[in-house]
Amino acid sequence: MFSEPDDPDVRERMHAAFADATFRLGCAPTSSATEAWGHGGRTIGASVTTSSGNAWLRVLEAPVGKEGGKLWTGTQEAAATLPTEIPRPRLLDSADWVDEGYAYRAELSTYVTAPVCSPTPDLTEHIALPDAWWSRLQRATSTVTATPVPDNRPRVISQEYVHRTIPRYLGAAGIDTTVHHWTLAHGDLHWANLTSPELTILDWEGFGPAPHGFDAAHLYAYTLPVPELATRVRDTFAEVLATREGRLAELTVAAILLQAADRDPVHARLAPHVRAHAELLLKHDRSS
Repeated sequence: MFSEPDDPDVRERMHAAFADATFRLGCAPTSSATEAWGHGGRTIGASVTTSSGNAWLRVLEAPVGKEGGKLWTGTQEAAATLPTEIPRPRLLDSADWVDEGYAYRAELSTYVTAPVCSPTPDLTEHIALPDAWWSRLQRATSTVTATPVPDNRPRVISQEYVHRTIPRYLGAAGIDTTVHHWTLAHGDLHWANLTSPELTILDWEGFGPAPHGFDAAHLYAYTLPVPELATRVRDTFAEVLATREGRLAELTVAAILLQAADRDPVHARLAPHVRAHAELLLKHDRSS
């Protein structure tokens, strides 16, 4: 999703950490493997080979003393929390170590052969997805929502953030922004985290409690540039998006994405669609 970091020191350090991780976890890089970088080079991932076949290796880095937290522990906590019927990579092994002032966590997961639906989070063109794919996505998200929140798992966003961000980015004065229903969510459900034609939901590091309907609202917002599929998303999640909780989740997601529009081109091009949809939601709330 992100480009290779510009800083050569970061690249060198992360490549060395990846090589170290392969030794610690008993795997080897795949020839001509494509690297997947996280924001600012904070993570690096690529396919590897093990004695059992292909797998996916991801390495996280943080300065010593700043490791830990929601994203650091998310993959392991998701593996321990979520029901097995949710289609997602399975965590096989992990390792932690410290080297020259940096902490590292390596995570080895099952390899997913199906390609992602989009190379970017937003959908920019129509894709054909079978009815069974949509049904499985709906069941998977419902299962996540129904799963009890693990003790001490941080929220995807805070109530204070919702109170602050909706008025700031949507100008929604007078709208009740209190979240009354928090349920477990993937937290980053978009088209670069979904595969097809076989559905797998990737990247669970940010999962946690969120406003009810957050995942549905998140995916819908990233589908707005393709109206036909946006309608399909809305139909699939109509039961939650039509509620007061669902509309608040949509306003929350809209504010999040508009805030991100100043930081990267993906959200900048998505912003006009999100802003127009938020205006429709606000008109509905004011007339209710």
